[in-house]
Amino acid sequence: MLMREGCEKVFHAYAEAVSALIQKRGFPEPDSHAERREALDKLGEKRLVRVGDDAFLYLHSYAYYGGKIFPEADECLKNVDEAIRYVHRKIGKTT
Repeated sequence: MLMREGCEKVFHAYAEAVSALIQKRGFPEPDSHAERREALDKLGEKRLVRVGDDAFLYLHSYAYYGGKIFPEADECLKNVDEAIRYVHRKIGKTT
């Protein structure tokens, strides 16, 4: 149960970070993963789109809701960490 909760928290940390970037760049706050993905695509943030898609699938859907932790979750967690650090640099916040 703790791993499931942790995966969900990491997914939401990603969502909050990229939502801040999206708003910083003049877009409205996204209401869904699809809106977040669309805005990132418009901003040319292809890597953040891929990281978000993987986080949604492996951390949010499979791990949290499905209770299944697949091996890809490890790489996904690392990629989310890198993405959050990237976003912090882009919006001028320190980690």
